[in-house]
Amino acid sequence: MSYVWRNGARVPGDTLPGVFPAGAQFFETFAYRQKTIECLEDHLVRLTLGMKHQSLPLGPLVSGDRRAWRAALEGLEAADSILRLSTGSGIEELGSRSLMPSPPTFVLRNLRTVRDAPEWLPRPKSAPWANSLAATIELRSLGVAAGTEGVQLDAQGNVSEGTRSSLAWVINGELCVPAESTGRLPGTALSQLIACCGLPVKSVAVPAPRQAEAVLLLRSTLPGGGVPVTEWQDVDGQAIWQAATIAPASNLLERLAAYRTQFAVSFA
Repeated sequence: MSYVWRNGARVPGDTLPGVFPAGAQFFETFAYRQKTIECLEDHLVRLTLGMKHQSLPLGPLVSGDRRAWRAALEGLEAADSILRLSTGSGIEELGSRSLMPSPPTFVLRNLRTVRDAPEWLPRPKSAPWANSLAATIELRSLGVAAGTEGVQLDAQGNVSEGTRSSLAWVINGELCVPAESTGRLPGTALSQLIACCGLPVKSVAVPAPRQAEAVLLLRSTLPGGGVPVTEWQDVDGQAIWQAATIAPASNLLERLAAYRTQFAVSFA
């Protein structure tokens, strides 16, 4: 039986992706490694924006109460794991699941599941996560190898984001990121990359790039917050972009990893 920390107490619960407690409206996921969470505050700020938009009171975990966090982590007996904080009206739940090894690089595959329109802007990370879950199910149905991430396009065919990741690419020395209008989530790792990359940043609504110098997959639960992309495929699995070298992406990701380390919160 699995357990969660719900409203200050350890109770039976489920933290499988796509399964949320009754009443949950928003959620965040974090990597908990060596009793540390990188950039915890960025996730809590995003949660807070959603809660305030719905005029919901903030619980102690969303408020960043360190005593409450320590009690929850100790109550869950959490080791290295993926943590998920779900919140809503009368509910604040922290759960953990296994932290799996991460591929050093990823391949992207365009999906047919169109990114839906957000409830409001900036897009909240809301439960029940139905559109992203549908995209995840589509990706699994393709029988792709581990280290393949699905890409959702908006209704106009422009790149929005991955099923569980944000995306960015470099063209002519500019960091290109999908525009808010594509329905993408304001990813925390993406925002951190924008803050530390040292490049001009351009918001774009375009199909998958074919002339990029580098493509990056950003996900806060990955070590360092992201990995290089080696290939981008269309919906039929045909390559439309391939990396000549991962060096440009790796250089940016080194900056990102160093930046995230500065804002790590230790619960040791």
